[in-house]
Amino acid sequence: MFTPWKFGLLVTGAMAQVAPVRFLMGGYQSETAVFEYDPYANTLDILSTSDGGTSENKAWMNRHSVNPHILVTCNDHAVANATGYMQTFSLDPMSGSITLIDQVDSGGHQTANGVAAAHCAFFPNGKTAGVANYFGQTASFFAFNATSGMFGEQLPTLDYYGYVPRDGQNTAGDEGSSTQLTAHPHMIITHPWINTLYIPDLGQDTLHVFKFDDSGALTNFTHYDQPLGTGPRHLAITPSGRYLYLAHEITAEIRAYEVDLSDGTLTQIQDDISILPDNVTHSLALSAAEVHVSNDGRFLYASNRNLTDASLIEPTDPSDTIAVFSIDPASGCLVKIQSAMMPGARQIRSIELSPPGWTGGAGGQDFLVAGGLISNSTAVFKRDRATGLLELSAPSSYVWL
Repeated sequence: MFTPWKFGLLVTGAMAQVAPVRFLMGGYQSETAVFEYDPYANTLDILSTSDGGTSENKAWMNRHSVNPHILVTCNDHAVANATGYMQTFSLDPMSGSITLIDQVDSGGHQTANGVAAAHCAFFPNGKTAGVANYFGQTASFFAFNATSGMFGEQLPTLDYYGYVPRDGQNTAGDEGSSTQLTAHPHMIITHPWINTLYIPDLGQDTLHVFKFDDSGALTNFTHYDQPLGTGPRHLAITPSGRYLYLAHEITAEIRAYEVDLSDGTLTQIQDDISILPDNVTHSLALSAAEVHVSNDGRFLYASNRNLTDASLIEPTDPSDTIAVFSIDPASGCLVKIQSAMMPGARQIRSIELSPPGWTGGAGGQDFLVAGGLISNSTAVFKRDRATGLLELSAPSSYVWL
């Protein structure tokens, strides 16, 4: 059965006036796929697939921050005693083909769900690669050579092993994806230009904040506790660097912060705001997944995903949606303006905006692509740059035969 790929910000061709555009997808299998979207015919097709020379899955992927021909992936393999890996690949930006360069053990503590290397990224100068080990309860960092694509020495690890949950946290059931029995570092992200690193920890209900230098050495700076049981997952920062938006997975909400541009400290600027559609009764286990801010800093996009067991979902249950918010440029506060439905979608695990400058219009970002993990579906939405609103363009679903 086909498993939909998770998106990385990986454009493989520039958009001409009438030419289709391409993007690369990875996910919970060894192969990546090159998709081609024709915005004029509203068609979406798979052009090619490749495992890049390795059987490891590519659940998350990111392009190098300096060298666009290098790709990093991590395997998020949530199976007992499974090792976490980061891998680097050379990337052909036109064809989308990838070739393995190097591989490193992501570290972390072994659990009944393995290590689950869930998110990987480079620091802005490209000399450090980091990975968040979700079940492994650590964040690991490695020196990196942007020319060769090779990992260097391992830098000191951030270890959160031994966390004891507090009253009010989600401890029901076994150590599943959204329970809080242990620490769960979920993302590695840096401020656009302040040397500040943010790590949302879903298990501890905390946003960890560190300072770093050009060598990648980290210094503990501060942390921001979130309401118990909310589960901070991912965050997005405006291009201006002035505002930060943190997605709470368990409660399906966004918390908005203003960033002090002198040191990266945060101040909450409004009450947490739901990403769920208005006027809909949700008896199912809906949660937040991904969050992005448009290149002009005017709109925010957040996906919800249905974590209900597939056998319990009825055909009439509402499809997953993408919440669209306007951002007040003066205050950074959010106002919900749309809940864009992806018909039949279950678990919209990831979304990506097309990069700025990809098309001829000012600011670019004419499209948003989304994937439903359980529904085996992919869709492209057209994005109105003036209003921020989404319009479904090319829905698709696939099955391997």
